[in-house]
Amino acid sequence: MRTVADRYKAICQKMAQAAAGAGRPLHAATLVGVVKGQAPEGILEAYHAGLRDFAHSYVREAVETQHLRELMPEARWHFIGPIQSNKTRHLQQGWYRVHSLDRLKIAKRLASAEVLVQVRLGGELSKSGVDPEQLLGFLEQLAGSTSVTVKGLMTIPPPADQFSPSVAFHRLAGLATDCMAKGLLPEGAELSMGMSNDFEAAVAAGAHWVRVGRSLFGDRLGH
Repeated sequence: MRTVADRYKAICQKMAQAAAGAGRPLHAATLVGVVKGQAPEGILEAYHAGLRDFAHSYVREAVETQHLRELMPEARWHFIGPIQSNKTRHLQQGWYRVHSLDRLKIAKRLASAEVLVQVRLGGELSKSGVDPEQLLGFLEQLAGSTSVTVKGLMTIPPPADQFSPSVAFHRLAGLATDCMAKGLLPEGAELSMGMSNDFEAAVAAGAHWVRVGRSLFGDRLGH
């Protein structure tokens, strides 16, 4: 039976191969372990195997597992889930990146957090994210009326019957290029894209962060 450490090494190898195939540096992308519903033992195993970036999807789970931070002093913690207005105080400090910003009123409550703006590429109104045609205006609003530092963009690809994940990832990269050209994103803006089923395509398309849970830790508790 493969251990978390085994899976971590295998994912890193696949990421390096995907980067090399796209002409990128081998370590151009960074793996973020998504800990939603995972046992502390597996999370700690990944940390001791060398993983340093971890992500929560729920504020409540982050609060309930706060003790893990003390056991993982070199870890960088990311938040990748939907942001509820009444939970923003928990996201103002202590996070390396907040990946899922998509509303101005939330940004105003995040103080000086370093964030990525979530972009909704499939047009599904039930999904979170800023529509591509509204992205420039949203970034201008963030720059003019909030204290957050926007580091880049994040997306979750729409269903494959709309278009492939690879197409979605290249679209996000193109949007980032346009925003950088207009001075609304920093040079070398970060792209958070790719999960367990498509992280290699994301790396090839220019991902900085890939968010992997099941392929790294296995099934969540209770599943």
